[in-house]
Amino acid sequence: MLLALPGVAPAQSFVDKVMSLVGSQGSRVADFDLPSTDGQRVRLSDYRGKKPVLLYFWAIWCPSCQAVKPEVVKLRKQTREEQLEILAVNVGSGDSFERVQRYQNAHPMPVKVLYDGDGEAMKVFEVRGVPLFVLVDKDGAIVYRDHQLPSDIRRFIQ
Repeated sequence: MLLALPGVAPAQSFVDKVMSLVGSQGSRVADFDLPSTDGQRVRLSDYRGKKPVLLYFWAIWCPSCQAVKPEVVKLRKQTREEQLEILAVNVGSGDSFERVQRYQNAHPMPVKVLYDGDGEAMKVFEVRGVPLFVLVDKDGAIVYRDHQLPSDIRRFIQ
């Protein structure tokens, strides 16, 4: 028997609470519009209906982000751009746009690098720690979300 008191919301289950914090797979995502280190503006919606997008949230100061970077580079080399767009979103915390540009010039990644200085994308994707990988399918639904790359990303992008 469930007792509901007027004006009091029922308690969330542990699973519901965790999913509200990390976001649920299959949910549609809102758009963002961020500057890239190559001088362009990038909107997530630019890819909707065209191809899946892997978002790699990272920071220059993050050792775990640096450790996973070779895996992101390897994935880009193994996966054609027509199959998957990879966007490396710097979370802006402690990094300026100019610092991210200098970093990309000194340590280039073969993916588009974006800067989220205002936390726009961090809010949309409820980023609570980095690195964070979010795979958005071509219809705009989250199909993967974790702090590591999926072991077999091809199953999500075919």
